[in-house]
Amino acid sequence: MFRLCLDDTCRAVDQCQACERNALIICFLINALMFGLELYYGILSHSVSLLSDSAHNIGDALILGSSIVVIGSAVKTKAKLALIKSIIMFAFGIMALVYVLNNIMTGYVPDPRPITYVGIFVLIGNIISAVILLYYRNKDINLKSAYICCRNDALSSVGIIIAGLLVMFTQSNIPDIVIGGGIALLICTSAIRIFKESTNVIRSQL
Repeated sequence: MFRLCLDDTCRAVDQCQACERNALIICFLINALMFGLELYYGILSHSVSLLSDSAHNIGDALILGSSIVVIGSAVKTKAKLALIKSIIMFAFGIMALVYVLNNIMTGYVPDPRPITYVGIFVLIGNIISAVILLYYRNKDINLKSAYICCRNDALSSVGIIIAGLLVMFTQSNIPDIVIGGGIALLICTSAIRIFKESTNVIRSQL
């Protein structure tokens, strides 16, 4: 039976692991869908903010997918995986910054409508994911890293909506550049934080 318990005081190990796995599966599917939408409309509208966030979401989809595999594993194993995921996040952050530089060089003004509409849809998806993982974030480093990713995505989505509205009213690519750069920096700083925390967990298990 598909089970999803949102009781963060639950200590029934078998039931908790089943709930954690189901929560991660739901969030993985949501992030995969959001990645596809942002990538398609990002390319269609030449939006740096959508392309940057699509990179963020594919990173999150990989993170959530790998998290499903290690539920029930040893703390050290989870910490090692979180370490690898932080490196993946950082790589996507750098890639997003490349998109920002490209947009600055071309000066292209993206179509604001897809940015705004997709941003609203993605915000809803990220809020749902963050709320689901909120109940599991303190159980281990792996679930905490997944929660941080979804929480950051919700903040990024608000920025994308604002970028779309500002591009619409100003007819300038500057809002798209600023939001795209902000998302990229958010990815990089979060990756560094998870990397440090994972390293500390690994060292404590030696």
